[in-house]
Amino acid sequence: MVWDASFIRVFLIMSLFFCFTAQASALVQETTYLGRVTAMDPLSLTLTIRAESEYGCDYSGGNPSCSFKQITPLQVIGTVPDEGVYNTFHNGDLVAGTILGGTGGRWAGIALVIQPPGSSAYVTSDIYGDPRTIPVPLGGDYGFDYSTLPDCSQCSGSVCRALSAHVVVRSGDTVVLEQSLNNGQSTRYSGRNDGSEISILYLSGEASSSSCPGTAPVAGIQPVSNFVIHVKPPIGGFTAPRETMPAKTENGGGEKPEGTPVPEKTRAPGLWITPLVSLGAIVFLVRTCRRNQEGTGQGRW
Repeated sequence: MVWDASFIRVFLIMSLFFCFTAQASALVQETTYLGRVTAMDPLSLTLTIRAESEYGCDYSGGNPSCSFKQITPLQVIGTVPDEGVYNTFHNGDLVAGTILGGTGGRWAGIALVIQPPGSSAYVTSDIYGDPRTIPVPLGGDYGFDYSTLPDCSQCSGSVCRALSAHVVVRSGDTVVLEQSLNNGQSTRYSGRNDGSEISILYLSGEASSSSCPGTAPVAGIQPVSNFVIHVKPPIGGFTAPRETMPAKTENGGGEKPEGTPVPEKTRAPGLWITPLVSLGAIVFLVRTCRRNQEGTGQGRW
């Protein structure tokens, strides 16, 4: 079988295009900023901040070292996870938020940030969206984590709609609440007798499709879930967390506190499978074309 040189060239170009666009489609830019609210528009469901620091991790030392670093201030606008942000945030409030897709995208999570009096640490009292995207600890020495149960009949690519969320609340190192929530359900804990309280409302969620039985890993974005979390401070107000995150300094310092989750990469397992297969096909076609040319006496293509 003789392959036409023009066909080979077109096929190679298309294969390379598919190779790299497949990789790009599996990535969604996630950027976490620290800044102040400059505008809120309930009609367009957007919130704008003046970002002054950006969160990032340095993996050069083996273990990740994560912190907020000062940047040239910029305006970042995004769609809010829930309309309740307009009742909680005000212009000038200090917030931390993770935007998906850069400015003009959507806030995967956004939180009201507080600096306790006499402390250089940051804590958060209110989170809207996915708490895993907020690298600032909850105030009141509370901790929160969750897992989601996928609806394996409602999947698209790397994510499935979640049937429920299993939430875990800690006070210090002690688990004080563990409960499964369906969409729209809420729970709270106020058993410390210090006037503090944490409330959790689960709005909706996603889960990884790879957790479904018999499903192989699929390249794609990470699942994002939507919560509303509010912490009422104890009597006397918020204090610095036991593992603190220093406030930003002139040189952009501020180390990641222990126990703060490292942001998950948006590159799912198996991302490079499709490009490798495509490159293998290209190599095969090039060799086939060369053999055909040698056999037919055709010139170089």
